[in-house]
Amino acid sequence: MAAASAPGLAAGVLGAFCLVLWFDVISCEQLSSAQSVFGVVNKSVTFLTASSTPIKDILWKKGKDKVVEKEENLDESVYPPFRERILLNIVTGDLTIFNLSSSDEDEYEFESTSIKDSIKFSLTVFEPLPSPTLNCTLINETVIVQCGIPEVYSSHRDLITYSWYCPLAGCEDGLESSILHVKKENDLSQEIQCTISNALLNSTSSLVLRTCVPADFCPKHLDEWCSYLWRLASRGTAGTLQPSCAEEH
Repeated sequence: MAAASAPGLAAGVLGAFCLVLWFDVISCEQLSSAQSVFGVVNKSVTFLTASSTPIKDILWKKGKDKVVEKEENLDESVYPPFRERILLNIVTGDLTIFNLSSSDEDEYEFESTSIKDSIKFSLTVFEPLPSPTLNCTLINETVIVQCGIPEVYSSHRDLITYSWYCPLAGCEDGLESSILHVKKENDLSQEIQCTISNALLNSTSSLVLRTCVPADFCPKHLDEWCSYLWRLASRGTAGTLQPSCAEEH
């Protein structure tokens, strides 16, 4: 059996030491040659070097720009826009960034003469998740519920996943999709929930299924209006308004 190469062993050891440190929020995993790290706007994140030996000199870079530099027996130099926003562990080389912003996203690299190879991190910064929107309609005796993300939210929409809580039989299919189908003959008094999630955050909205179906006592020519009032009242968007199908005389 061929012996593993030194770079391969180094990558394996680095992956094994990819730890999670909760400094408000942080998550990381090995991705290619860089560790993927996630943070949230206005929170903090820490890059862990997993160094087992004391570090003599330190250089952190964001892309090609210096973040902080520390030479042995000299004070550290912090560069904008990171002044008063970082904490450097001068023993291990670990770097914490406070008050994260979307502009902090980039690849970060740790260099030192105390280690053979540099260590890279790829930082993704999430905006706080909004409440998902829930819209429903009745088509061919099936209630179709659409879970969505508000259009104004633009932070890494491609990394958002969907999940549902539905206590009814037949909801198993599509529970990881943005659309849920429920037969009208089910117990529509039940509440369903849609949760949107990314690597760090989640947000949930709920809906009572009966709000998706026009009230049976409405005259046919008033179904649309009655359904509209019913939804407003059930969602609390119409104050004390209650659905009414009474015709004016």
